[in-house]
Amino acid sequence: MIRRLILLLVFSPLLAQASQPLTWSLAGMWRVHDANDSAFDGVNAPEHGWRALRVPANWYSAGYDHQGALWYRHEFTLPERAPNTMATLVFDGVDYFADVTLNGKALARHEGYFQRFPVDVSDALRRHNRLAVRVDSPYEDPEKIWPLHKTLVKGILNQHDTRPGGAWSVQGQDANSGGIWAPVKLHLSRGVTIDDVILRPDWQKGLKNPVLRAEIRYRALATGPATLRLSAIPDNFNGQRFYQDFPVNLATTDGKVQILSVTLPMDGARLWWPVGYGRPNLYRVRVSLADDQGVMDTAATRTGLRKLEEQADNKGWRINDRRLFIKGSNYIGSPWLGTMTRKKYRRDFELVEAMNANAIRVHGHVAGRALYEVADEMGLMIWQDVPLQWGYDNSAAFADNAVRQTREMVEQFGNSPAIIVWGGHNEPPWNSPWMEKRFPDWNKTLNQALTKRVGDALAEDTSRIVHRFSAVEEHYWAGWYFGTMRDLLAPAKTGIITEFGAQALPRLSTLKTIVPAHLIWPKSTAADDPGWTYWKYHNFQPFQTFKFANISRGNNIQEMIDNTQKYQADLVAMAAESYRRQRYQPVTALFHFMFVETWPSINWGVVDYLRKPKAGYYALQRAYQPILPSIEPVTAVWRRGSEATVRLWAINDTWSACEDCRLTWQVKQNGRTLAKGNITRTLPADSGCRVKEITITPITRHTVTIEYRIENDAGKAVGYNVRHESVEEPTSR
Repeated sequence: MIRRLILLLVFSPLLAQASQPLTWSLAGMWRVHDANDSAFDGVNAPEHGWRALRVPANWYSAGYDHQGALWYRHEFTLPERAPNTMATLVFDGVDYFADVTLNGKALARHEGYFQRFPVDVSDALRRHNRLAVRVDSPYEDPEKIWPLHKTLVKGILNQHDTRPGGAWSVQGQDANSGGIWAPVKLHLSRGVTIDDVILRPDWQKGLKNPVLRAEIRYRALATGPATLRLSAIPDNFNGQRFYQDFPVNLATTDGKVQILSVTLPMDGARLWWPVGYGRPNLYRVRVSLADDQGVMDTAATRTGLRKLEEQADNKGWRINDRRLFIKGSNYIGSPWLGTMTRKKYRRDFELVEAMNANAIRVHGHVAGRALYEVADEMGLMIWQDVPLQWGYDNSAAFADNAVRQTREMVEQFGNSPAIIVWGGHNEPPWNSPWMEKRFPDWNKTLNQALTKRVGDALAEDTSRIVHRFSAVEEHYWAGWYFGTMRDLLAPAKTGIITEFGAQALPRLSTLKTIVPAHLIWPKSTAADDPGWTYWKYHNFQPFQTFKFANISRGNNIQEMIDNTQKYQADLVAMAAESYRRQRYQPVTALFHFMFVETWPSINWGVVDYLRKPKAGYYALQRAYQPILPSIEPVTAVWRRGSEATVRLWAINDTWSACEDCRLTWQVKQNGRTLAKGNITRTLPADSGCRVKEITITPITRHTVTIEYRIENDAGKAVGYNVRHESVEEPTSR
């Protein structure tokens, strides 16, 4: 289709000029060459020795395992242009440095992997064009820079537990994420170019009379009057259209961006609601600039109208003046963002929503634009982190760079109504005393100024909740890195819990695609057994699994899989139920770690990298039910002949009361009923309460099963839960 379009333009120059503004893709097979040798002239060198590589794509996922710099070249042909045509190359994402040259003229240098950036090519563009882009995704010296003093704002793409090689080994930068991983387009317009449209709702007139504030960033060739038209048309529903014309005066920019600010009243507009609470209504917003000759340029984007508020004293978050409890999971779709498509994100988010979660935390990175588009459409709320993970260069210059990129994230992705939280630096060094044992040059103030400045930049957007940094105190890793699983039953110390979880192996068919058959059964469970080396590269943690969590390996690989999956399932269910029982006392938001495994690895995902759920997925699905019959395990160790206690709770996260609900429970052991009962009561909307305390005396060593269900007044089950307790012999006296 693109090729046919270019041929049409070549032979129809008058048509091309008449149809401006015009945008087309430069996707396809480009030529690439190693650029780590600074003496190599990638702009003018002959084609010999170059190889073909697909664009857009991360070079690793496209089949080129490369570190450092790479030259990209692409040639294209255009028709003759009118004298007042502006031409802009638009890069949607290049990881990480990009030096852009067109027809031998160096035009731009950009830093940052996730941003869309325009390059004015009006003066350099010809009929036949050679585009050269030097892309550099540097390898950072593990002895001096990486990982505590990183210099690239790449978050989990440059250092993380779930990357190839893990977070701390010298292999932790393997499988580099570099490349022109997002689309590249050429845009033609007449006299003016709209680079960005930034939208924010205004609620001063109340929910029924929202106002849309629009900031239009443009470049113009000449000063003069124009008409700006702003329209908002329903995108996924039938409803009222809104539009307004504004007389404006364009300013000559000399290549610098100018700003026009207007507001569009949208009385009676439909609101955007999250999954489970209403429809995610979206508006297609179009901006055009026109003069007496017609349209000069136009730009389209999409948004939804929703009001957000964080109440004081852990009273909860409100959306459109209604309080809701956040049940989420941390999410990384892939370390190579170019591999993720709308279809793949939708597949993942359908699994997220089927797990009864209503939010994801885009952990330590900014993803491809398709993620936010699909979340907007599905009503899946997003906690969006800046790409800062652990330690960075402590200079003011790096902080300046991080602030610039933070603002660009807010500006470019802020039209998404799904993003309800901007999250700052994840586990900054000054808040991470565990780093003292790992790094001799760690100090308790490292990156403190960086964290503050990034948090201040996030707070400039008043339309969202801002969480300035993700503290280690919010990461509840009991049962994996410290303490025991039962510590998750203790009162929470923070209102927001952004991490909890445990590792588990995937199913055997998936594991066989990760670990070769001859390495599937190391000789021992000792963490230093060389048999685990390959496993560790793929993120498995034998010490935490066998020595800390005390998970039995069993007699064969299937038993090991079953044991690790059971442990993960028990832990995430215990944590999620515990913190849901503490709703608003103090817990307001809950994010499990993590949803899906990002590559052929063995880590904390409750869904493996082939998107096959583990037992932990179904445990969270139960624990995240909108109406939850929760079982609190009061007694830690059950013994034959001794009394044991559980408490039954009823949690209703919905905005509707469950009128005259029937709560029924039954405790069985080896086919014998030890206790049962029922009660009828109304569960108010947005509520949680303790219902009953039950004392049971097991009579044998068989497992005790506790079943608890809630039915509505029509007899339909609206919540079900089950818990199994193993029973030990009495202690000897």
